[in-house]
Amino acid sequence: MELKDIKELMKVLKKEEMHEIKVRYGKVKLTIKNSEDPNIDNIRTEIKTEKKEEQKIDTVKEEIVKSQNVGEIKLANLEKGMPVQKGMKLGKISTIGVETDVKSPVNGVLKEILVSDQAAVDFAKPLFIIEVL
Repeated sequence: MELKDIKELMKVLKKEEMHEIKVRYGKVKLTIKNSEDPNIDNIRTEIKTEKKEEQKIDTVKEEIVKSQNVGEIKLANLEKGMPVQKGMKLGKISTIGVETDVKSPVNGVLKEILVSDQAAVDFAKPLFIIEVL
């Protein structure tokens, strides 16, 4: 009998949840006992289970207001965090004497003002970020 045979017997003992195996191989007698006593009552243990709280992922929709033409922007009296209504005038862009109003496309809260007053703006440059309500 070789070591690998003994290891295999130990695996069988554990897998089959047996308490003891006795083997006779020629002149060799082998007894393998499981160290876990099956007569011992299960010890009651309290297992703490962590309750995974559902994480609410707030998907905040933001609208980026971009310039519709090239020119110099004159901002309206705006403050970060103020409520804005759809169609509200946020500023105006002057191009060679022609003024174009920049209006809010949605109802929401003004999250960021990305340009400063009297700044030069290019076409499609982000001007404001509005958090949609």
